[in-house]
Amino acid sequence: MNLENKRYLITGASSGLGLALVRRLLRVKNTQIVGVARNIKPYGRMHILSLDIANSENIEFMLDEAARLMGSIDCIIACAGFGYYEQFSGRDYGHIERIFQTNVLAPLYTLQRFLDKTNGKIAFVAISSMLGKFGLPGMALYSATKYALDGFHDSYRYEKPKRLHYMTVYPIGLNTHFWERIGRNIPLPRPLQNADDAALEILKGLQNNQQQVYTSPASKAALHINRIIPVFVPLYQLISKVRFDRWLKNH
Repeated sequence: MNLENKRYLITGASSGLGLALVRRLLRVKNTQIVGVARNIKPYGRMHILSLDIANSENIEFMLDEAARLMGSIDCIIACAGFGYYEQFSGRDYGHIERIFQTNVLAPLYTLQRFLDKTNGKIAFVAISSMLGKFGLPGMALYSATKYALDGFHDSYRYEKPKRLHYMTVYPIGLNTHFWERIGRNIPLPRPLQNADDAALEILKGLQNNQQQVYTSPASKAALHINRIIPVFVPLYQLISKVRFDRWLKNH
């Protein structure tokens, strides 16, 4: 996909990876961008929509308003999402529902309505996570949402219409405010990756029509090594469990 002369809708555009993608795309020739988030401030020539996309009515409005502002939409990058760092308890149904609504239901419903409302070639980028490939203690619900996106990708790539380029992205831990929002003084994953570097890898993936993008070469290599010598990921999970247990004791 040629990135120039395209109209982009980016959810979760107020900070982190979403904002990094906005900044990079604004430097591409003749791009138009609508950025969406619950609390979003103007940035450059980006159009903004202040919306919570965790319900279908707001998604319908978002798609219609973005098309009105730009004339049409060529590509959607679904960055909106959040996590919890906690010991899982399934007693609060709303707690579980909220994260699945934002991280899973919203991007999948957006994808289908995007297809319904457009003709011609379009692109959709779903931001998953390396925690959609292996889980870590403290992140059970978040990992579950990202596993859901990974499972959807694995099946949908055989179902999708030819006019759609569907791409799933697997960032490793990004050095953003995401971690501050999901828990107090949580043990950060290592290594952390700069959001701007991750955004660059995503846009390269779009240009090259890739189906999957690992924003860090090291994370992709680690998965390959683990398939041959299945020790690396379990060891990392055990180390993370020690750190999680220590965090639980202090909180």
